[in-house]
Amino acid sequence: MQRFKNLLLVLEDSADQEVALQRAIDLATINQARLTIIDVLKDVPHDMSRLMGQSWSRELHQIMVKERRSGLEELIEGIRTEVPVTIDVLQGTPFLEIIRKVLQGGHDLVLKSARQKNVMQRMLFGSSDMHLLRKCPCPVWLLKPGEQEKYQCILAAVDIEPSVDDQKTDALNRQILEMAASVAFGQFSELHIVHAWHVVGKSMLTSHRFKSQKEEVKRWIEIQGQDIKNRHRAFENQLQTLLGDKEQDYLHLKVHMLEGQAEQVIPQLAEEIKADLVVMGTVARTGLPGFIMGNTAEGILNQLNCSVLAIKPQGFVSPVRLDHGGSLDR
Repeated sequence: MQRFKNLLLVLEDSADQEVALQRAIDLATINQARLTIIDVLKDVPHDMSRLMGQSWSRELHQIMVKERRSGLEELIEGIRTEVPVTIDVLQGTPFLEIIRKVLQGGHDLVLKSARQKNVMQRMLFGSSDMHLLRKCPCPVWLLKPGEQEKYQCILAAVDIEPSVDDQKTDALNRQILEMAASVAFGQFSELHIVHAWHVVGKSMLTSHRFKSQKEEVKRWIEIQGQDIKNRHRAFENQLQTLLGDKEQDYLHLKVHMLEGQAEQVIPQLAEEIKADLVVMGTVARTGLPGFIMGNTAEGILNQLNCSVLAIKPQGFVSPVRLDHGGSLDR
């Protein structure tokens, strides 16, 4: 199962620090991992710096960093004996500094409380969170504000549709399943696995426009349907190899093969089963800046109202650079 060795916890100055901190401590303890805790302070506004002077701006920044570091020290004072903890206070654009910290420190998981984008639109993840989901090279675990300490239900979303590179897709699915199962074991949670599928062109082909080609349409749908069944059977065999009967029984494993568009049926299922956490991949193509999150993944994320653990495929290259020259896609 997935093991983490170098965790990065982002603790913003909010009311949700305790839950995020406890989850990070638990993970670090279980995995015997290092834990780094950071916060990112925004830069002093340019207008203020221009009016008050550079020396005043530097002094203000130093005061802000000192106060925030003191707050973090106080927060973690009682946990230093449990896991090795270091803290840091950075300054700049939050998502950029977080990703640079990952690149610099070789972290293998980022944990952070989600910042709700718009209460009226009911979108849980703000723009900074979405940047992290798109561009961070390691898994990102965004925690829903006010979530329960223990998860009851975890949903893993996989994609077993044929692709240009089936090996990379299979490897990503395996990462998702291993990580979801690892969290579920640690939380004593129920594990659900979902794949959304559809017959290409079915709605159009079954309309009146193709009435004269009824037999050809029927045959095409049958061929597609059989291919889907074959892929489902192959996936179930892979699942059996990854999780034996005992493990599946322990996790109360349930597999959902749902007909429909993923961005519609997966959020619906998450709501129906009251999922506390969705584990999913967020990348459509790797190594190409600007092609780092698929429309389907974005559509799913914009509808979820629970915590998310987002996985990148092996070989993913972040467009954010270690130097402070900015990112390729801000």
